[in-house]
Amino acid sequence: MKKPTLNFGEFKQYDKKFLTPDSGIDVENIYSIAFDGETLYIAQPECLVEYKDGKLKKISAKVSKLFSKKGVLYAAADNYLAEIKNGKFKKIADFSAPVIDISVALDGSFWLVTETALYLKGENGFTEIVDVPDNTVCLAALDNKSKYGETVYIGCAEEGLLSMKGKRRHWAEMTPEMSGVLSKKINCIALDGLGHLWVGSDNGLNIYDGRNYWFNGNDFYSVPDGSFNDMFFAADGKKYFATNTGIITLIEGKISYFSYGVWLMHPTVTKITVSDNGTIAAVTPRGISIITSKYMTLEEKAAHYDEMAVKYFTRNEGYQVSRELRKYGDLDSGWLPNSDNDGLFTGLYCASQCFRYSVTGDEAAKENARKAVQAMIKLTQVTGKPGFTARATRYSHEENFKTGNREEWHICEDNPDCEWLGETSSDEMTGHYFAYGIYFDLVADEEEKKLIADVVRTITDHIIDNNFHLTDVDGVPTTWANWEPDLLNNDDRWYFERGTNSLEILSFLKTTYHITCDKKYNDVYDMLIKKHHYAMNCMQYKCEDGHVAHIDDQLDFTNIYPLLVYTEDNSHKEIFKMGLTHHWEYERTERSPFFNIVYGALTDNSCDIENAAKSLSEMTLDLIRWPVFNSHRKDLVWDTEQEEMGIPAQLKYPVEYSARVLVHYDGNQFVCDSGAEEFIDINTKHVNRTLTLPSTSAKGMRAMMPYIYLLPYWMGRYYGLLGD
Repeated sequence: MKKPTLNFGEFKQYDKKFLTPDSGIDVENIYSIAFDGETLYIAQPECLVEYKDGKLKKISAKVSKLFSKKGVLYAAADNYLAEIKNGKFKKIADFSAPVIDISVALDGSFWLVTETALYLKGENGFTEIVDVPDNTVCLAALDNKSKYGETVYIGCAEEGLLSMKGKRRHWAEMTPEMSGVLSKKINCIALDGLGHLWVGSDNGLNIYDGRNYWFNGNDFYSVPDGSFNDMFFAADGKKYFATNTGIITLIEGKISYFSYGVWLMHPTVTKITVSDNGTIAAVTPRGISIITSKYMTLEEKAAHYDEMAVKYFTRNEGYQVSRELRKYGDLDSGWLPNSDNDGLFTGLYCASQCFRYSVTGDEAAKENARKAVQAMIKLTQVTGKPGFTARATRYSHEENFKTGNREEWHICEDNPDCEWLGETSSDEMTGHYFAYGIYFDLVADEEEKKLIADVVRTITDHIIDNNFHLTDVDGVPTTWANWEPDLLNNDDRWYFERGTNSLEILSFLKTTYHITCDKKYNDVYDMLIKKHHYAMNCMQYKCEDGHVAHIDDQLDFTNIYPLLVYTEDNSHKEIFKMGLTHHWEYERTERSPFFNIVYGALTDNSCDIENAAKSLSEMTLDLIRWPVFNSHRKDLVWDTEQEEMGIPAQLKYPVEYSARVLVHYDGNQFVCDSGAEEFIDINTKHVNRTLTLPSTSAKGMRAMMPYIYLLPYWMGRYYGLLGD
């Protein structure tokens, strides 16, 4: 059956840059910001700062307010208003008090408010219309229809929302007691193209029709309560809001978030402005976020990650590992320690490059895969015990050399400058067999096929000869590498591993048979199924656990792939597909690119390929595990099933990838908040994040491996599920 191919097309990819005190910004004293085209101007006490093409330039001018209106940039300083063009000032008018705000109405009339009065611009300059309260902070004008029919509003910090009316100009108060406005502390107001007034206060957002109807913004399905501090309405109708819990956008009818950590240095956004091309600048107490966007395809994004994998995540002989950062959010400050699972993660990366090579014929992909597989082979050779594979190796020039559990780290007999880590788990072997089979099929030449066959045979013989265990150099079976029938089937302490470990050993044996063509491995496979019901163990191998334990999820999808690819008997395949379908349906809510694409590759069923592509499009370009803060969102649905296990509630449906704690596919995707302890009480049930192994704590000091994008993307391309 030919599977349909999704051509996802171009999507908007967001990225960001932080302007901090290190950049030369006085973050504690930013008066105002505004764009002139794509050039950002920042008003601070001593000077005006121009940010253009990634560079900052100070201009000798004192400005207290900046306004971008109808393609024109205005500046206010003291009691005058000026126009800025190409960094030069042209004074327009003087006033008797400092300028607070300006508004260009829908009919083109130009209004201005100072600390003391409202003005209207005419052919002969500005005319004072009416006094204003002392605490006026914002202005919005709809039109200038007649002598007493203007629709002009001001917002005040104490007086609330006021509307001008009458032949004898005066302000009508619109208080919470007699109207739908949410508060008497107004922070920002703006009029949309239909003439509706949007009001941001310390108590939320609401909308007024100009007569007697109010739409409570808190009734939006996902707009949070709390302070709306600033807003920007673009000419094309897109809307941007600065709140105490991040940036909210209303674009194409959809409410979206740019939240603390990934996009902002602090949850509180005090000022916001947007350029003609959609670049967002947002002021927080710790600096300015410049959020850019560009259109790209999934393939272009894959090219970005392919380069990152080589530049930032490849250590020593070719191992793929996470990158630890010495400086918050700075990839270039990072270094590459070993992990406990170098073989596993290198195998997943190796597979991605094999699929990439098969799809594109790119020699760079072939070389990446070859380097990775050679590094993996070394893990088996370095221990000196046939078939026993190390978790990792490291060298004397690395800063963590000779640290860690010294009972499990061993100095190489032939090289005192190298040590290897034992106590190897089943996780490691999953990555090895997965990569060896795919490399054997898609990349290896005849000499490499013989080498891989020897390595795989040696590992599998070691497992069989040691009663289905990995046995360390001290003669003791390792903790987790257990596939022994008596333990898996008859020892309740192995209940939760029964399905996964049965799946693993069957997959290992089928991979070994495929690579070596040695019938004895098929015989062992048959024995485990007929005598020890291992196939039945796989019929529902995933133990439903309230989405708390995730380590085995990645392993299971990695193991089921070679098992189904290399199993010849369709009746066997149908049994294994029962387990796969049950597992995928249970994890479906994660929108996992890897899980979905494996399911689509191995079955003729729908695999939610559009969700997989959407998740890929949402991943951040830097792959940094930023702190996240989502609990203020009203669109979240909480799952309390975990409370029965004594674990705080977590999300029932994960947020989009751009707002998640970025973890590998063995991590918890249902985390709500992490790394935001200074802003929220993480011990409160409604904002907690569940800590499960591996840790999901996010501090902006680690970058995750690119295989989380590259493996599902290139596998999807290889199987024709993705077309771009």
